[in-house]
Amino acid sequence: MGKLIFLDFDGVLRRTTSNPSQFDRDCLDNFESAMRQCSVSKIVISSTWRLALSLKELRSRFSPDIAVRIIGITPENLEDEPHARHAEILAFMQEKKITALPWVAIDDDPSHFPPGSPLLLTDSHSGFDTACAARLIKMLHE
Repeated sequence: MGKLIFLDFDGVLRRTTSNPSQFDRDCLDNFESAMRQCSVSKIVISSTWRLALSLKELRSRFSPDIAVRIIGITPENLEDEPHARHAEILAFMQEKKITALPWVAIDDDPSHFPPGSPLLLTDSHSGFDTACAARLIKMLHE
């Protein structure tokens, strides 16, 4: 299956200064291009958008070849965790019984993760740019 990608949207596929309900085309293009370089990796949505939109609606925002690789969403973490998104990722992996699978989170907020997590950190003002795409490709092939 390759590595699992846990994908945030705000600050990644949508810059903080952009329309709050749309991806920035260049950020999405950069992400999808990188994902096409590692066709075995699957995607799990970790963005809070998963709380407002169905999986079908989330997939509809991606190109068809990438949309089919979105295998689910992380559960909502109701506990007061210091690293909430990390806890949600671990809960997803336990629920699916895939805890040994390598993963990478793409997020703009390092406070969601403990130090040493497999995190590709984006700048929320520039989003998923070409440098992020190159880093993701490298991380997926490690």
